[in-house]
Amino acid sequence: MSEQQSRNLTTLVGVDPSPPARNALEALAMSSIAPSCNVSLATVVSEPPLYRVDDTDLPWIPQEVFDSRMEAEQRRLQALADELGSRFSACETVVAQGHPGRELLQLAETQGADWIVLGSVGHSAIARIMLGSTSDYVANRASCTCLIHRSPETPPDATESVFTRVVVAISNAASDASLPEWIETLRLQPGCEVHLLHVMETHPEYELHLLKKISAYMEEVRSAAWKLMESTRPKLESLGIHVRPMLVESAHIGQTIVDYADSHDCDLIIVGDQDDTMIERVMLGSVSRFVVRHASQSVLIARSITRSSTANKNLHS
Repeated sequence: MSEQQSRNLTTLVGVDPSPPARNALEALAMSSIAPSCNVSLATVVSEPPLYRVDDTDLPWIPQEVFDSRMEAEQRRLQALADELGSRFSACETVVAQGHPGRELLQLAETQGADWIVLGSVGHSAIARIMLGSTSDYVANRASCTCLIHRSPETPPDATESVFTRVVVAISNAASDASLPEWIETLRLQPGCEVHLLHVMETHPEYELHLLKKISAYMEEVRSAAWKLMESTRPKLESLGIHVRPMLVESAHIGQTIVDYADSHDCDLIIVGDQDDTMIERVMLGSVSRFVVRHASQSVLIARSITRSSTANKNLHS
């Protein structure tokens, strides 16, 4: 049994007043993983901007007005906890103030969260790229796994699992080690279809003589990818999951993953985070960042758990 399945998952759910945030929380609450989650419902109230009067910085609204908003947010979260909290192993509420993305990351670190669950506002990739979002900010800076939930256009039946067709992007990188563990941890229902997808990056701009020189190396990479997918297959099939391994060659890995998920009607993309540091993720970009911004499906960025079990505190333990 994996570490995640042997104990409850410390789960931080970012909740704002938007419908996507509620949809993400409801999807988690209705899922088979809910009873093993110790959930912290968190919302962040942005601090009012300051203006200067006689060399003194003052907020643009009175403190008592801001305090009343904090109290209203606490009541809203408590109402959600009263409605859905019984579905989880434990449920608490947290209201913080400051920058939403930074505060959620700080809460995740403080709580030793195993993963962060967020709703994504809107399906427009252009809007996500141009305007940015809290989900994008958190997903690419968090040190733990993140699930960015996007509601399907057609809600699943109550008898169906939240995710019925999943594409798992296999990259042959060290980050892949956490992928099978998270697939198992999500407790996908028997009959779920999992596509194990490896995209081999091609370089059509190379001259012919260079392509010939790397052909043997590419064959080794292709063989290693198949071995990794086939080694993952038996465990998933033992859980009643239908496994479909696939190897595709493409010049753009991220776009190919997104296109594959669309063409096979997948409702979740699981991808590892190959970048070791936050600076690499934010400044250089990555496959996971591309997928988060462009996919119309929910996206889980799987990151290995590096904290000790004592650092991962269960709520109400």
